[in-house]
Amino acid sequence: MSVRIAQISDLHFGREVPRIAEALLDDLRDARPTMVAVCGDLTQGARSREFLAAREFLDQLPAPALVVPGNHDLPGWRIWSRFLRPWLAWTRHIATTDTTTATPLSVDGVVAVGVNTARQWSMHLDWSRGRINASQIAAVENVLRDTAPDTLRVVVAHHPFLLTMAGQRRGPLGRSTYALQRLRSCADLLLGGHVHLAYSGVVAGLVVAQSGTAFSDRLKGEPNGYNLIDGDRTQVTVTTRQWTGSRFDDATRSRFVRGDDGWRAAS
Repeated sequence: MSVRIAQISDLHFGREVPRIAEALLDDLRDARPTMVAVCGDLTQGARSREFLAAREFLDQLPAPALVVPGNHDLPGWRIWSRFLRPWLAWTRHIATTDTTTATPLSVDGVVAVGVNTARQWSMHLDWSRGRINASQIAAVENVLRDTAPDTLRVVVAHHPFLLTMAGQRRGPLGRSTYALQRLRSCADLLLGGHVHLAYSGVVAGLVVAQSGTAFSDRLKGEPNGYNLIDGDRTQVTVTTRQWTGSRFDDATRSRFVRGDDGWRAAS
């Protein structure tokens, strides 16, 4: 069964551009996705008013949504809140589930699992860098290995499993190499955000798709945009739609096919 996933990320309410947010909702309604993957950084500063705005936006999405947090959804330098109650506002306004475990969504030919890769602190000076741990990987495996053979299997996170040269300074997801080794046997598609750049490719036999900032003013060299992902367990097409100044339009398209040794870019 072919599915359509709308992948949006880095909404950054508090730094949003309202007319682009409204245009995105209109575009999503026209696209009629099977599900929406929201890849973190819903807020700019994890403040209640930003979470309320994010909640209002999520409630208008035209399909079931799987939402994961990003590093901006943690209290920034409000140290007391960051360490003692880091996800209080998130669980109050966005999701009531435990943010440390995997969150699944199953609908019409696709099973997606969300993983929280944001961390309260890091051994790196840059605390925005993310990490995935062994228990999270095991939880993802437990969900995805239980799915029907023809079901597209998706992992949704904030931090990227694959970086291009343009995003190298942000640093890779901690333990990504180990995670890729484990996930290769049970997943097809890894979705992320964080770097505000859209690209897709194959790593360790898995398709990785990154989406840029959907409608914030925090641009990193390319327009606002999001991805539409169409396909099934045999082939997937990733189309990046970018803001032209008046509407969203197709900018790039990449196709991937699955063989006996995993996924590869189609010629």
